[in-house]
Amino acid sequence: MTSPRRDSGAEARRIAAEGLPAVVLVGRANAGKSTLFNRFAKGGRAITSSIPGTTRDLNFARAKYGDREFVVVDSGGLELGGHERMTDRIVSEALAAVGVADVVVFMLDGRGGLSEADSEALALVRETGCPLIMAVNKIDRPGQEAEASEFYSLGADELFFISAAHGRGVDELLDQVVARLPEREGSAAASPDLRLALVGRPNVGKSSLLNRLSGFERAIVDDTPGTTRDPVDVRLTSHGRDVLLIDTAGIRRPPKVEGELEHHSVGRAIETIRRANVVLLVIDASEGITDQDARLARLVDTSDRSMVIVCNKWDVAAKAGRKVATFIRDAHERYPFLEYASMVFTSAVTGDGVDGIIPAATQAGDSWRAVFQTSLLNRTLAEATAAMDPPQVDRRRLNLMYVTQVGNAPPRLRFFTNVEHGIPAHYIRFIETRFRKSLGLIGTPLRLDFRRTGRSWVQGAPPRPTRGKPRNRPAPRPKPARA
Repeated sequence: MTSPRRDSGAEARRIAAEGLPAVVLVGRANAGKSTLFNRFAKGGRAITSSIPGTTRDLNFARAKYGDREFVVVDSGGLELGGHERMTDRIVSEALAAVGVADVVVFMLDGRGGLSEADSEALALVRETGCPLIMAVNKIDRPGQEAEASEFYSLGADELFFISAAHGRGVDELLDQVVARLPEREGSAAASPDLRLALVGRPNVGKSSLLNRLSGFERAIVDDTPGTTRDPVDVRLTSHGRDVLLIDTAGIRRPPKVEGELEHHSVGRAIETIRRANVVLLVIDASEGITDQDARLARLVDTSDRSMVIVCNKWDVAAKAGRKVATFIRDAHERYPFLEYASMVFTSAVTGDGVDGIIPAATQAGDSWRAVFQTSLLNRTLAEATAAMDPPQVDRRRLNLMYVTQVGNAPPRLRFFTNVEHGIPAHYIRFIETRFRKSLGLIGTPLRLDFRRTGRSWVQGAPPRPTRGKPRNRPAPRPKPARA
């Protein structure tokens, strides 16, 4: 069960309203739509494979050709009467995108030849009345056009023979696409305020949460693990912030990653973590935080991204008698490094708790970007050293002389000390905890760097330059004249 269904083309309409027309790529499975999508978008955003049906969700990207910008939409295969359980949903999503397109590129497999299924799919697209361009793909070398002449029987006045994999004929196709785009005022939207990636193990409810947050069924949801393969981007406005949501394929442990296609999906999910400002780590609350969840959290942390743990399926966990306070305590005892991440308890099925995701992510994103005054940092340092005496390191008392911020996203603090190595881990954790509390940091890593200096400065005084003009020394006294 998911959120109430709305128009699947709402995302395309929203982008188009900002001044960008939409170009939708349709056709049967394995005709090369995703390869052409990547060439239009000038990047490998859609997963491509020789396995039919690789693309399931709609995939959006901004593209530019010449002086024209547009949205290109990759769709699932128009396979009528297919054997997969999700075939009807995939076809429905593709046709919904066609319904809001300004130009439709119908792709045919020049290597596989014309089939009855091509005619049936084309008839469905023609019923929408959208401007239609027909492209015969996989024409990789000169002379193959004659072999593919059978496609003229579909009633097209003009066919474009292309090779999306090698770029052959793609510029001529783009010339025709751009020529048919309507003239619209406006420009592309600015970059989003916040980029959120939904990451987690397969079948924990990432796509269902995406649909809840976006308000319509943007991603195809099925109880079969591995339904989502491409990263799915959704742009929305929530709590006054412009947000980009990115759904990803479920990430399994490496020994359980099966097949070339799933390896691509997992690799793309890891890339998506680096695209995001905040990672929403979705877990199955009815199972608790597993070791694989903890590995993903470590991956997020080492990628220097802020994090919110979304405990989904809490309706099931609550029925089993789980309590929020106990769940948090047990998670922190087992995985102490997760303490900085806020937890949101949700049910994508009922919608409970979903409204708390964006505010928690916004707070984590703001903490991740935060910049602090040096005076505040050094007041906090003075309070911390007064609360707990620094320990001895190599028979010398640790002296934390001064602290300054040297970076953000995430925040990085540099401490100038009399020793650089061997500082006890418990004291570093104490310092980190004091600074997190004083600075109000939630959901972001905090990097602490200790630098040794040979000078003995007063606590809180700024470091003196190691190089510069020599000090002014008093002139030497004149020697008495000899008698």
